[in-house]
Amino acid sequence: MVRNSSVSTKSTRRELLKESILEVASTLFIQLGFQGTSMGDIAKAMGVTRTAIYYYFRNKDDILRELTSEITGMAGRIASDTLEQTPEPIEALEGLVRKHARLVLSLPLQFRVVERNEELLAPILRKKSRDSRRLVLDRFVTVIEAGIAAGQFRDSEPKVTAFALLGMCNWCAWWFNPKGKIPLEQVVDSIADLALNAVVREENRRLHTGSIDETMRQLREDINLLEMRLQKK
Repeated sequence: MVRNSSVSTKSTRRELLKESILEVASTLFIQLGFQGTSMGDIAKAMGVTRTAIYYYFRNKDDILRELTSEITGMAGRIASDTLEQTPEPIEALEGLVRKHARLVLSLPLQFRVVERNEELLAPILRKKSRDSRRLVLDRFVTVIEAGIAAGQFRDSEPKVTAFALLGMCNWCAWWFNPKGKIPLEQVVDSIADLALNAVVREENRRLHTGSIDETMRQLREDINLLEMRLQKK
């Protein structure tokens, strides 16, 4: 039992050191640029030998590969899982926005590194990264299309809307300060609120099952109101 506990502790320490390397490398990649950062710089910033870094990564390309695979892979899995677990459009969209924003806010430096340096990846890895991004976009588009078809979302171009919402989430990586006055979850709440208010119809404007007569009534009211305003002009 003691031996298993010892092995577990060592494994945990290795994982923590590996995560520390990724975090420090991300900071240096942002400050010095990927090309301007060496393995020695990373080791010096961490206060360890280069040998300790090489134990986990052969070179800084390996570090970039790990960062990209981890982040884009997580984003793709989160989007897919959310859509499978929540079929209702409004709840699904809120879940997608919240979870994607939370991921970006939790790893802002890493997201910035990936955004800036994806072109430096080997072609096959660059394609894999872009496929993951496309998967996230497709999940957003699918939910938005479903919401429009159900009469719950405003009639907008789904892909443009998806890009707009993802852009709002992704941009957090460039301004959010984990040590700032606004806590992460408060930012997530604000972004989710903005997303839903931008896309979801007001309750009395939604199309409900068996409500064709009600929808026609609302349209007639809108037309009458428009005619009145035109007459006044």
